[in-house]
Amino acid sequence: MQGSKKYQQAGYGFLGMSLLYLLLAYAFMPPFNLGAAGFLYAGTFLLLAGVCSYYIHRGSKKLALVLALIYGARSMVSIYTLIKGEAFTAVPYVLPCLLITFYLLGRAAWDWP
Repeated sequence: MQGSKKYQQAGYGFLGMSLLYLLLAYAFMPPFNLGAAGFLYAGTFLLLAGVCSYYIHRGSKKLALVLALIYGARSMVSIYTLIKGEAFTAVPYVLPCLLITFYLLGRAAWDWP
């Protein structure tokens, strides 16, 4: 299958960008005490990112398409809030992660170069 390399790259890229996103979000968001719930949220996020990465890596075009649409929408909303001046403090740092993830997923979903 010719597109399989794109799916593998999208799967690895999605997992890597999700990990980087989580680290940047925790680093640049204002401090707040979630206690044990914070570990639960982070663990759930990592589990979901891992499962999605696995299925993208295996060639799930529908999942790549749905996630590409979600990440495209998230990127547009983040750009809008940056322009309007209402963005969270982490948005300028996580926006490149969103855009790179959108591109990697779009390559797999729509056969971009």
